[in-house]
This record gives sequence, C-alpha cells and structure tokens, in this order.
Amino acid sequence: MEPAGTSAPVAAGAPRGRGTDTGDRTARGPELEIAAHVSRGVLGAGMLLMPPVVAALTGGHSLLIWSVHILIGGSVSLMLAELVRARVRSTSLAGAVGALLGTRAERVVDGAFAIAFTAGQAAIAWFAATCLLAAADGSLPRPGADGLLLALGVLTVAVLAALSPLTLPPAVLRLRLWFAGALALACAASGWPAAPAAGSPTPLVPLGLTPDGYQWLALAGLFFAGVGWEAVTGVVPATAAGPRRTAAGVALGVACVAAVYLGLAAVQRLATGATAAQDPVSAPMRWVLAGATAAVLTSYCFTNVRTAARIAARLHPRGRRTAERGPANAVIVAIGAACCAFAWVGTRDGAVPLLLLGPAAAALIGYALAASAAVRHGGPLLRCAGVSVLLVLVGLAVPAVPFLLGA
Repeated sequence: MEPAGTSAPVAAGAPRGRGTDTGDRTARGPELEIAAHVSRGVLGAGMLLMPPVVAALTGGHSLLIWSVHILIGGSVSLMLAELVRARVRSTSLAGAVGALLGTRAERVVDGAFAIAFTAGQAAIAWFAATCLLAAADGSLPRPGADGLLLALGVLTVAVLAALSPLTLPPAVLRLRLWFAGALALACAASGWPAAPAAGSPTPLVPLGLTPDGYQWLALAGLFFAGVGWEAVTGVVPATAAGPRRTAAGVALGVACVAAVYLGLAAVQRLATGATAAQDPVSAPMRWVLAGATAAVLTSYCFTNVRTAARIAARLHPRGRRTAERGPANAVIVAIGAACCAFAWVGTRDGAVPLLLLGPAAAALIGYALAASAAVRHGGPLLRCAGVSVLLVLVGLAVPAVPFLLGA
C-alpha cells in the first residue's frame, strides 16, 4: 500500500482528482484505470512468496483457499470503492478512514500498517533466505542461524538502499512487476521450491497445528498478498465514475488478480505432481531461480521499507507535512531495526507464515474500520455490505487464538 495524504470529506459532485487532464483521461475509460490500480496494488512480492507457502500449508486445497481469499478481497475492494466514490478525495486507506471516522481512526490504521510492514519484510527476507539455502540440495532447510544470517543480509541491503538517494522510476517498477510475475510462473512450472516433507521443521510450515489450523493460517496469511485491495481509495474518487462503471472497474481488476494467482496455484499443483515422478530441478536451474528470487524480493524490501517509514512518519504531527518529501533517515533506520528484530522469529519452524500474520492483522484492522465507516455513512446497500464484511473479518480473526496456541 503506497501512502497518500489525508483528505477531508467532500460533497457528492464536487470537483475531485488531479485536474482536468486526469478527468479527461479517465472519462475515456475509468474501468481500465480502476482495474489497473487494483491489479498493481495487489500483485507484487506475493506472487513469488505466497504460492509455495499456501501449497505447503494446505496441500491439495490451495486452489480453494486462493478462491476464498479473492472472493473476500474483491468484496472488500468493491465496498471501499463505493464508500469513497462520492465521499472523499483520492487518498490512502488511512486517509479515507480518517476522513469518515476521524483522525484517531486514521492513526490506528497508519500505526497498524507501519508495524505490519516490518513483520512483512522479515517474512520476505526469510523466504529469500530459504530459497537460497534450498538451492544447495533442492530440499527446504531447517530453521536456524544460517537462514537468519541470510535474512538479515537481505534486510541490511534493503535498508542501506532505502537510506541512499536511489529511487526506482515508474517504468522500472512496472517492469519489476512483470519480471516478478514471469519468475513466479517459472518457479511454479518447475515445482520449486519443493513442498516440505511431512513432519519436518521448515520456515514454511509450523508444526503442531490441526488440519483446520493450517487452512486458517494459509487464508489469514494471504492477506499479505492481498494488501492492495484498498488501492481503490486512491483512484476511484479521481475517476468520478458512476457506480456501475466503478463496479465494472473493480470487477475487472479482481478478475486480473484471480487469473494470476489461481493460474500460478494451478500450474504449481500440476508441476508438483509431474516432478514427483521425474527428476527434480537441476542444481544450476535452482541457483538461477533462487538468485533471481532473492534479488527481486530484496528490491521489494527496499521499496517497502521506505513505504513503512513514510507511514510511520505520518504518525507524528510534523510528519504529515513532510511525508511527501520522504521519511527521515532516523525513521528508516528504526523501521529497519524493527524488521531485523522480527527476523529473529525465523529461527523457529513456520516463521514465514507466522510473520505474515502481521500484514494480515493490519489489513483486517484497516478493512474493519472502513466497513464500520460504510455502516455509519452509507446507504442501505452499502450498510449491508459493511455489516457482511465485518462479520467475515471477525470470523477470520476469532479462530486466531486457539489455532496459534495449538502451534
């Protein structure tokens, strides 16, 4: 989630967006612009990380878990789009919640995402470390000091890059997204990294959960891949599209996300069954895939550390005025230190999905507050949608305690 400035509610029909140029451009096809924002917001590092994690946790049920998540995420995105369409200016999820529920609610969302991003980067770094260690002999490594050192190395490189003047142009960011998708497809098609052996401690699967617990952990962890469903808050008000065209744009974006993630899950499932009876991935290919995966994920850590620092800076009153100029180096260092602290969790089994619960919790908090705003400010249909989203999110959160105690 890229941060944006806060905004106040505006009356329906009031001028919105970034000027007549944007208005003219979006008038020709607001559905495509909304769909592009949704797909770019959701698709990212999760394309590389989540298919192996979900497959390791759920086995043959991965397609079902992905489908449930996309259904929930698409519903949240549609509710958010209708909520902000005529009520706020283009802004972040925190800005939209703050405009409708007050500054305190905005700070809660910003605080949750600032903390969650640090846990998410630790999960990304541990997955990159796991891939590098797995490249040696083709099997997933046990949790331990070797993986921790590699994960800390990934985070250190990312933080140093975040402290440097380096910036990635929009064209490079778009190219990175396409490259990450192609690399994820190559990994899925080769069935790599391989699924862990049953009962063996690895960074991808915690031991001791019930079968239902593994399903729940996979579904909750997918909200890491789904951080971005809220991208509609930054584009829908600017398009000034009506409810039908807004819904069409969201539906098209959800369809793109579904095609990518369900496609990756299906290819990986087929490849896993095929490689079980054939030779495993060759050592040179493993190193190529592992090296490319580590490089791409390190770049995501770099940009995400800056994003987390920018969100954290907004929590300070002065930070709201300086957020667009970039966070101070001290804030970036603090975020990097928090990422490294979370990385220590990786020395236990199943650290990657457990660390993903941080972004999942932030998404649940932000989406729940947005649903509350829909219940408070929406019409009958939007209120029903808000209540439904709240019930689903509570249903996901309630099982957390017994399942995690089981681990």
